[in-house]
Amino acid sequence: MKINEIGRSMVEMLGVLAIVGVLSAGALKGYSAAMFKYKMNQTIDTYNQILQRFMELEQKGWGEGIEIRDAEDLIQYGLLPDCQVTTDLNGDEACKLPIGTLNMDFYDSGGSYVQGEFVIHFTDSKSCIAFASAGWENAVPVEWWTGGLIEVGGKDIYWPTGGITEVKMSDIIEGCQACETSLDSCRFYHVIRGDY
Repeated sequence: MKINEIGRSMVEMLGVLAIVGVLSAGALKGYSAAMFKYKMNQTIDTYNQILQRFMELEQKGWGEGIEIRDAEDLIQYGLLPDCQVTTDLNGDEACKLPIGTLNMDFYDSGGSYVQGEFVIHFTDSKSCIAFASAGWENAVPVEWWTGGLIEVGGKDIYWPTGGITEVKMSDIIEGCQACETSLDSCRFYHVIRGDY
């Protein structure tokens, strides 16, 4: 009389567990990549909204004596009304973005416009590269580039009045690699009408 086998052997169970483990690892990696892309898209959209609001305020006229120096000013002028106040890598007051932190330093240039800079700090080169390569050189009015520039990790990547008129991916990568040696250098620095 034959005895019917029931159940599974230990080898079969280990094989099933190994397959489930491999599939889970792949799913987690895919989920992580999707979450990064989602948060980066949110960060890019937020910065686009800030630039649009900045343009609106400039068209209406800022008024004399304007200063935007901290997160409270970003809220007050509606540039980032839902700002979650935090500190950036330098210990300065900033607004938390989905990826990174934002602070600004703008002031009245004499009544007709404001000038200054946006600074976004990241904690890794991957975030820095993804954000910096979003085509910011095309996202603002031409007149903003009078003395304006985009710098990434201490490397100028777009500076029309300084002779850099084309953004190169190799320059973005080189600038963002500063994150690997110093988090303080991992920043996107966008100057509007600078005094250079």
